[in-house]
Amino acid sequence: MRKVAFALLLILGLNVFAWPALGAEGYSEKLEQNYTVYWDGSADIKFVTTYYGPSEIVNKTKESMLKMGLENATTMLVQQQVQVLSQLGLTLVNASGEILGYNDTGPLVLIVTGKILDFAKYYSYDNVWEIELDLLRVNALSQIDPTKFNESFDFDNYYVIALPEGAKITKLPPDYRQESQGSYVFIDVNATDNTVRIHSRVHLSENVTMEDLNRIYGSPQAFLIQYTGREGAEGNYTTWLLNVYNNLTVKDESSTLDTLEEYIEPESYINYLKFQIMMQGEASMVQSVYQSYERAFTQQGVEVKDWNITLENVNSTGPLRLRLHWVLANYTKYSNGEYIYTYDPTLGLNAIPTLNRINAAINQTVTTRITLPKGSKFTQIPDDIALEANGSKVLMKVEKVSDNEIVIKSHVFIRYGMKKEDYSALMSKVPTQLEFKYTLPEKGSEGICGPALITGLVLIPLVLYRRRR
Repeated sequence: MRKVAFALLLILGLNVFAWPALGAEGYSEKLEQNYTVYWDGSADIKFVTTYYGPSEIVNKTKESMLKMGLENATTMLVQQQVQVLSQLGLTLVNASGEILGYNDTGPLVLIVTGKILDFAKYYSYDNVWEIELDLLRVNALSQIDPTKFNESFDFDNYYVIALPEGAKITKLPPDYRQESQGSYVFIDVNATDNTVRIHSRVHLSENVTMEDLNRIYGSPQAFLIQYTGREGAEGNYTTWLLNVYNNLTVKDESSTLDTLEEYIEPESYINYLKFQIMMQGEASMVQSVYQSYERAFTQQGVEVKDWNITLENVNSTGPLRLRLHWVLANYTKYSNGEYIYTYDPTLGLNAIPTLNRINAAINQTVTTRITLPKGSKFTQIPDDIALEANGSKVLMKVEKVSDNEIVIKSHVFIRYGMKKEDYSALMSKVPTQLEFKYTLPEKGSEGICGPALITGLVLIPLVLYRRRR
């Protein structure tokens, strides 16, 4: 019974990797994907997947299909393909399926046709259309650890992409070859007129090691087809919008930090957060947030003397708000007769992981007011920052209210579709540590003061800025 269930996973779930042994033959498949792309970014598709082995599992799968009925098996095949593409941020519509070889001793062949919406994406950032393909089957292999198996894996892949009439190809995936101890990957690319043909192969030998995998997959990159010819619409993309307001009051024996974090967009994710809060209970969420902050404070030598955290708009349609009140000891750093406050004007957005583009718009504003005791004064205030690159911005402006009070206004906006190299170049110009120096009437205890405690612990993790596909 387990083998029957697994066989269905092999074909309908494309999850052969859940099984502890594949048999002496190893796993072998051929994937053929044909795309006809239109100027609206959609593509008619035909996917043909041929499963060669292990023969025992393929035969068990055929038996299971016959038992459940070919129509039901075909429906499950289509549903699975819709789900797989959805995980890559793609929408498959008008899909139909066909199963061949289910009643003979040859390989099993699964065919899916339909239309993918927004297969090609248009970026006004540099006025190009872009198609990204998983030529090395990273999405499938990332779900498993091939080193745990004592069998081989072989993926033979063929792609034909017919671009719209009049398209001018500006970039193709590079040819690629890597090998280690009998395991290898390669990519061969050819283009004629507006048609791109790609052959890739992934072969992992028996007893493949993590060292082998690191060698053949050690240079991650996005494999892209770029072309121009017509302007397009950028369609739907995610915007991350967050406002943070800090009020830091420095006292002789302690400092008071009041923070308001306001989560505004994306609405779907904010609603998800609210749902999670309602499911877990506000008290549980408050405790979780407290523990995260308290751990960070402790690691930096800061003592939490008192605190209070409240959530707002959990049951309304407005932005999700998080109010935090802290009374902190040792929240200063003393050196050479002055106290130093370090500040990160990138707001922690200087290292967003991406292989190609920032595939979301990121809009974050942080306002920090620092008030010192009477008789204190700021002795060093960094210069303002105003950097821009093709619509993306990093801004910081410091307003000196008085000798003992300043307001730091920071804003980081990352434009949707910003190229990795442009993003890296922009952020390389922004220091991650600026020093504000001040004196107090009397020297207090030594400790640490840093902006990461103010701007770095938000509910939305940076990993959620990752590419849709």
